[in-house]
Amino acid sequence: MKKEVVIPRLGSSDESDQVKVLRWLKQKGATVQKGEPLLEVETDKVNVEIDAPDSGLLSEVRVQEGEVVTFNSVVAVIEGKD
Repeated sequence: MKKEVVIPRLGSSDESDQVKVLRWLKQKGATVQKGEPLLEVETDKVNVEIDAPDSGLLSEVRVQEGEVVTFNSVVAVIEGKD
């Protein structure tokens, strides 16, 4: 089963609806555990780690470091066990 990794809204006080992907903590092909940090993003006010929503194989990375995306964007895909 595939699970999309989505950038959540990181608080109601954010002035912008965009975040910058600072760095990936796991690379494509890595095995990840639910709740494990996957990437770090930067908002107008803070840097935040985004956790894996499920366990499995990080099969797709759709956004590269340095790219800017909006909240609710799909940035990666994890293939879990069915």
